[in-house]
Amino acid sequence: MIGNAIVLRPSYRKTIIRVRLWLLCRLCDGVRLFFYAIYRILPPIMFRPTSAFLVKIVISLILPRRRIVQNLNRAFGETYASATKEGLAKGVQLHFARNIQDCLIQWLFPGHILSLVKVKGIENLQRALAKGKGVIALGAHIGNFVMAGTRLGIDGYPFHILFRIPADKGVQSFVEQYIDSSFYLKLIPSHPRKMAVRRVLEILRRNEIVFILADNLKKGKVPTSFFGQPVRSPRGPVSLALRSGAVVLPVNLIRNYQGGLDLIIDPEIPISRNGNVAADIVCNTRLLTVYLEDLVRRYPDQWNWLTVRMGKEEAHRFTPYHRTPRA
Repeated sequence: MIGNAIVLRPSYRKTIIRVRLWLLCRLCDGVRLFFYAIYRILPPIMFRPTSAFLVKIVISLILPRRRIVQNLNRAFGETYASATKEGLAKGVQLHFARNIQDCLIQWLFPGHILSLVKVKGIENLQRALAKGKGVIALGAHIGNFVMAGTRLGIDGYPFHILFRIPADKGVQSFVEQYIDSSFYLKLIPSHPRKMAVRRVLEILRRNEIVFILADNLKKGKVPTSFFGQPVRSPRGPVSLALRSGAVVLPVNLIRNYQGGLDLIIDPEIPISRNGNVAADIVCNTRLLTVYLEDLVRRYPDQWNWLTVRMGKEEAHRFTPYHRTPRA
């Protein structure tokens, strides 16, 4: 004990993390079975109102409004009033609840997404694939990121997602059994890291699509600026693009005002190659981070990632990312 604080040994911390993960996995199993029972008993039209209460409880546990407001405060400061940020936080929870329900319905009825999603910007994907070097679909924890590739998978595009799968065998079994058949995605475990990199490069050589969430601004290697505050951005997307020659293409599944989902495929983000690999990684990673900031500004009520670690000191602001207008 140091002062009034209790310091745990590393082995104890790991045990606590494993126990928390086990409890979370058991909770997910219970919730999944409960929803499955509801869907087996009730007609599909009754699923959303019947499951809404339980989903709301789950959301309050895994996505607390207080944490969302903290993120919005860090990002937007005094740009928005406190009441506005509270409203945005409520919107984040509401959208996330709808996303969970859509994922459950898709799991039980794999054709659900056809009536739910409209694709915007498919010509950007077709141009990227025409280059023959594969596509790194750049995503973020915005909108329904879990189903971002499902519609493209149904339409015949080989779509892979780099994903950290928990070590729990029950979760792994569930993922392997249902994700491929219900969500039309191929999962690439992000660990072991070297094996994941090899698989990603092999897939890109086949001119296929790999979806990577790029907003894990927590344990990255590259110092960048996010909303004017220093963060550590992952170098993975840029490093893979430089090694493979793949196109980096933003792909996000966003909730629209009608309650449906729009799969928005933005134009390619050009990756500069100047011969100095280390400098290229830093320069391009900063460009991607600025794009992510622009994305959060567009959809602040759908940004549901809570582990961004922003510094407290003002950092250098980089040149804003400008999107190329669609033809």
